[in-house]
Amino acid sequence: MDQTVLVSSGHALLRALDDARLSPRLAMWVHSSDTDTWKLWIVPPEGINDKREFYRRAAEIIAKHRTDLGDLSASDIEMVSDKHPGVRGITRFLYAPGLTSARFSGNTFNGFYLPSGVILRSAIDRRASQRADVQ
Repeated sequence: MDQTVLVSSGHALLRALDDARLSPRLAMWVHSSDTDTWKLWIVPPEGINDKREFYRRAAEIIAKHRTDLGDLSASDIEMVSDKHPGVRGITRFLYAPGLTSARFSGNTFNGFYLPSGVILRSAIDRRASQRADVQ
């Protein structure tokens, strides 16, 4: 899929999630070379741990903003923990609390290989991530 489309639809979703007070702390498109598909990894706001509730709310927001999101659907998103090694590695590498489009290709973050992707937001405090690794 065209990365420009991924970025624009991802940014539109982030704005809608922000408006609904479901602001992701991290969002990035991750490409799976095995299946040639893209998934939008989302680390939800602190305190949201129930995946079913997160997916339900995200699906409602996506349905409500269908015209702004292009072909993006609820099946394109994946809730990811802030403890995921790739997420922890990215938070050490980039802090971008607004909207961004930082592309990467063939990188290993904190020992986790990500073939390619686009970071749309990275708003997790690096110090918190480093403290979690020490514990």
